[in-house]
Amino acid sequence: MHYHISRKSICSQYIQIKLLISCHQGEPIHLQLAAWRPGRYELTNYAQKIRGFQVKLENKPVYWYKKTKDLWFFTATETGEYQIDYEFYCNQMDAGGCWSDDRQLYLNFSNFVFEVKEKSASPISVSMDIPEDYQVATALPENGQGIWEASGYQHLMDSPLLAAAGLQHHSYSIQSHTFHLWFHGDIHFDMPTLIEDFKAFTEKQIMAFGEFPAENYHFIFQLLPYRHYHGVEHAYSTVITYGPAEDLKEKAARDELMGVSSHELYHFWNVCRIRPKELCTYNLATETYLDTGLVLEGVTSYMGDLFLLQSGYFSKTDYLKILQKQIQKEADHEGWKNLNIQESSFDLWLDGYKPGIPDRKVSIYNRGALIALCLDIILLPEGACLSAVMKKMWDVFGRTKMGYHIQDFYEMLKSASNNSTAFVDFWDHYVVGKGDLLVPLSKLLDKIGIAIIQEVHENEFLHNYGIRKDEEGKVLQVHQEADAYGKIMINDLIVDVPSELQSKSGNSITIGLERLGRKLNTSIQSGEKRFYPLIKLQETGSSQFGEIWEKGQ
Repeated sequence: MHYHISRKSICSQYIQIKLLISCHQGEPIHLQLAAWRPGRYELTNYAQKIRGFQVKLENKPVYWYKKTKDLWFFTATETGEYQIDYEFYCNQMDAGGCWSDDRQLYLNFSNFVFEVKEKSASPISVSMDIPEDYQVATALPENGQGIWEASGYQHLMDSPLLAAAGLQHHSYSIQSHTFHLWFHGDIHFDMPTLIEDFKAFTEKQIMAFGEFPAENYHFIFQLLPYRHYHGVEHAYSTVITYGPAEDLKEKAARDELMGVSSHELYHFWNVCRIRPKELCTYNLATETYLDTGLVLEGVTSYMGDLFLLQSGYFSKTDYLKILQKQIQKEADHEGWKNLNIQESSFDLWLDGYKPGIPDRKVSIYNRGALIALCLDIILLPEGACLSAVMKKMWDVFGRTKMGYHIQDFYEMLKSASNNSTAFVDFWDHYVVGKGDLLVPLSKLLDKIGIAIIQEVHENEFLHNYGIRKDEEGKVLQVHQEADAYGKIMINDLIVDVPSELQSKSGNSITIGLERLGRKLNTSIQSGEKRFYPLIKLQETGSSQFGEIWEKGQ
């Protein structure tokens, strides 16, 4: 099979696609377009961006029809090479989409190439009409004549491509492996320093897993002039979008770029190869339900940052700032009372990447990272660590391509902790159960010399009455245990507040609201509990395992 991609009108953002398939007479052909893509477990329905679909044989139309919203079908009337023509709208600039403009052609093939059901394992080649001055960044092998080759659909859809003039290419090597850095956009940082920082965390990750089964790996960066932050993992590459590019002059922005880069490289092992059984072969036509979000994204988020600490990029102060933000997010929401992390993982297909309704779920990224941190500290007293458990996951389930269930991960942790009561109790309460994670976090962080300080000050309206509002007075959040929970709605506009808040427990105040154009007053009481505390992390100086945790075992 061969795809040819061209652009009649660059500014329209449509690309024209021609697919050539050799068929035998009477052969049925099912053309399945992806409904979602690897790395984001939600329906995207890429078929909505296709127009002008037609099938031809020797330039004569062939009858076709759709069996589902994204499954096209035709029968070969005679033996020959069939041509499928269609257009795809490339207007999604993020790490998982497609974009076309006067400066670049950026393609995630998972968005628009078909899985030809009868020929899923057949080789696929790709050619493009692009300007002569364009360079191409992709992990796909090229035959030297402007044709890129994939071993089959699973290979092609997992290999993004960026073609543009002015691409900057740099690289570094570790042992026999070459890591390519491709940048599209303005550079506002010192490149040699960045390369050394990348090399440092890459070496740490390879050391942790013991091997890197690839000769080449590609970091493909879209550096944008507006705010953006996104990364997507692939078998031999990652695409990372970041902006504003100019912010990368400052360390805070570079920390974000380093964080997502370390995260995506860790996915090379964890997700791209250490996969849940349900993902051992991607079925992109329909939902693939998973309860392993803790491993997929929680462990990856935790380990990505930890390797930046252990490689020396993050100081301990830097790392604690990141950890403090994660714990603050955990303290600000109570979705854990309704869905545990396994249930939230399963429900990604509902609203996993949107805020969703208030306090319904937890984040597999944020809560998952904090659970992973707890598991790591639980293992430390027994001379074990989470990184070693993931190495075993690689040996047993990744290298062998067997795939795992969440129970397999549990058993490996249990084995590493010598079946300790502490581990089993933690798992039952905070992975399977719906416990308040701040309770074990405080105890476990104390073991590595870090104290969680919960403060309430300045914002009495938030801490005493449980109401979070923006600068204009719009209500964003109301604590479920606050008296206000039964009296104030999210999106109410608070227009009148007493100059002095009576914060003593049981005291009430009367506030003025605007709700859908109506004016009303309501009385709310302050409670005994202080709501939405501010989280501060403080080093205590007493740590039995902190040095091991920082440097790695």
